[in-house]
Amino acid sequence: MKKTTEKWLLKTGMLAVAFYVAHVILGGILWKDYSHLQQPISDLTSTGAPDKKLMLVFTTTYGVLALLFAILFTDLESKKYPRLVFWGGVSFILMHVVSISYGLFPQDLPGSEPTFAGTMHLVVTALIVPFTILSPVLIGLGMRKKSGERAFGNFSLICGIMIFILGGITALFYAKHLDYFGLVERLNIGTLQVWTFFLSYKVSKL
Repeated sequence: MKKTTEKWLLKTGMLAVAFYVAHVILGGILWKDYSHLQQPISDLTSTGAPDKKLMLVFTTTYGVLALLFAILFTDLESKKYPRLVFWGGVSFILMHVVSISYGLFPQDLPGSEPTFAGTMHLVVTALIVPFTILSPVLIGLGMRKKSGERAFGNFSLICGIMIFILGGITALFYAKHLDYFGLVERLNIGTLQVWTFFLSYKVSKL
């Protein structure tokens, strides 16, 4: 019974991803002039965004569920693998602890006057980057060392490398104000969400 309960709790990772995807899709539908190709996802919860309060419900729920999954994974599952997986889990937890602070520091909309909250949004983004890369890389390297887990370990490692590369490209697009920044950012964040979903699916299979 306890084992079944733990498995259901570990599905929170998949549920978190569902809330994140829902917020992106619904936010784009409600905001008629919003461009998924050009604008960052954080514009949906930025200062002055038309549906900010509703979108914050989705992103806050995502943050709580994702943090819960990271804690449960590290506590219940990481001990079954080499030590690197535990440290990857710790990085995963720290990533979502930092991520929750996004709700306190909304991004400034393009063209608006810079605010303290908008500046802190960029600081939070800088802080979260290393944890976002390290989490799948450490978990992947650790899982590769266990018999029968090499395939998922490789998948996790590839996701970490993709996040590193796409993160660099995203930063370049942002700094140079290049077209299709929104698309590049979605590839980056989308890789993290895909990895989280399949990690949750893997460890929660009944």
